[in-house]
Amino acid sequence: MQEHDGPAGPNASAEERLAAALAEIEALREDKRRLQREVVRLRGLLRGGDRELRSTRLNEALRE
Repeated sequence: MQEHDGPAGPNASAEERLAAALAEIEALREDKRRLQREVVRLRGLLRGGDRELRSTRLNEALRE
């Protein structure tokens, strides 16, 4: 079985691997925020249609 060395590769220094891991963590956090906004938007659609969607968009804008 081969060990997974991550995006920095097997010969990368510890600092390079750490930097790559931190960049991946930040990208995942951005994805999480985007998905949370999408969930809020979709919940608004399920609850009441267009009127609720406008309110949801306002809440999202105020939150950012």
